[in-house]
Amino acid sequence: MKYKHIFIFLSLLLPVVAAFGQTQTQRLESHVYFLAADSLQGRKAGSDDARKALRYIESEYSSIGLQPFLDGDMRQYFIRRKYTTPNGKGVDQRVISADSVDYWTQKANNVYCNLVALIPGSDPVLKNEYVLVGAHYDHLGVRDGQVYNGADDNASGSAAVIELARRLMLQRDHLDRSVLICAFDAEESGLWGSSALANELELRGLLKNVKMMMSVDMVGWLKTGHLSFSGTGTLKNCSRLIRSAAEQSGISERHHGFETSPFGATDTEPFAKLGIPTLAVTTGLGSPYHKPEDDADLIDYVGLSKVTDCLVLLTSAMASVDEPMEPTGKVSPKHTDDLPFFQGGLVLGMGPNHLNIKNSAFRTKSLPAYQLGLLGQLNFTNHFGLQVDALIDGGSTRFPLGDNLLEGESEYGQLQLLIPAQLKLILGTKDINVQLGLGGFYGYVFRADLVSGSGRNKVVQDIDIQHPHQYGLAFGLSVRMAPFISFGFTRLRALSGVDSPLPAEARRCTTMYQISYIF
Repeated sequence: MKYKHIFIFLSLLLPVVAAFGQTQTQRLESHVYFLAADSLQGRKAGSDDARKALRYIESEYSSIGLQPFLDGDMRQYFIRRKYTTPNGKGVDQRVISADSVDYWTQKANNVYCNLVALIPGSDPVLKNEYVLVGAHYDHLGVRDGQVYNGADDNASGSAAVIELARRLMLQRDHLDRSVLICAFDAEESGLWGSSALANELELRGLLKNVKMMMSVDMVGWLKTGHLSFSGTGTLKNCSRLIRSAAEQSGISERHHGFETSPFGATDTEPFAKLGIPTLAVTTGLGSPYHKPEDDADLIDYVGLSKVTDCLVLLTSAMASVDEPMEPTGKVSPKHTDDLPFFQGGLVLGMGPNHLNIKNSAFRTKSLPAYQLGLLGQLNFTNHFGLQVDALIDGGSTRFPLGDNLLEGESEYGQLQLLIPAQLKLILGTKDINVQLGLGGFYGYVFRADLVSGSGRNKVVQDIDIQHPHQYGLAFGLSVRMAPFISFGFTRLRALSGVDSPLPAEARRCTTMYQISYIF
């Protein structure tokens, strides 16, 4: 019995001695090499290999001395379950807490697990406020026989959070607010783990106590440039704290008010959509992102250690009584279901163009017209807006040279600044919708010419523009297929004439098929 106690004591002591016998850089390298090893087969969410990664991180959290946060256990189980919506109109998927650990022990494929640990604050009041720092530990698994180890995505972030927790535990008596340390599962599947925790905290009435949520995702390639922080516009004085931490850590940083990329998301999203200030921390996409080549030997471990230093300083400052941690109330447009008040973008259009002769059924032959320019849209509500564009618009048309239709044809062309304005009726969601527009346009013609003949007999004649101002009606239809792109058409019908050589007043009529890129 005596030797058994000695063995248990040594088994507990040796990991601690080993940890403190290494430098932070060496520990980070050890974490990444374990989590991104071929033996873990890419840590696909819900797999046995992901559970091995979780147990490793859980062991590190426990050896550091982190406390469980939810129900006396670091583990937060959750499942994906189909259910009929309350109105009975279909089946949806939602993240819910698992009923029991039996799901986990049965190794069901739809069972996932977060780790949620606590470093308690020392202030009697502020200890009930939380700074949450998290990183997802899952990756893509094996595809077509190739292992996607995910060393940068996101063994690097998981390793940084482990060492951040170690450092903060050593100075916990100086932390006024509490710090939540989280390892998220199933991020690659659709941010399921962070969604599960955000929903759980909201159900328990604790979400309002989270003063900042920071996601550490892909931080292993500082060698390519700088450490990026997106979301500083959600928390007052956040930029100042980041600059100070980066300067003390000796790294280059860039901070952005909001997350703007339409191509990806990180674990900040579920918290940001519930109104919590968030920071997405990354060294960018310089690594082999979502490729089999994302291996541990490519990670910049000296840089990763500097990133960890910076995050320790930043988290410590946020957990300090000296910082009020006041949200700005602003949210990134990508984190809200509401349309932003202003949207801008680029427009490219092409379509047929002809002239109608006033008080006549005659119309000229259509030729292609084109548009290129900027769009701006004010969204007064989610269903009503005003779009005003500024376009360079060019178009041509053909008509007979004289009264005899057999004599040949001339080509009339003009170039103008075109400003259409349409009231928009918006049907659908923020990202996928149909927009109906009705309004008018103003055009200023700054060039017009007449082309007759062809080859060596071709003659180009500049037209003296007597009436450069044009106006008319505009209506259109567009379909937003994604947050950043839409397709549609706009019909323009002039109410004033152009300076064409036709004997009667000619009015332009154009249908433009457009593609728009929305910023």
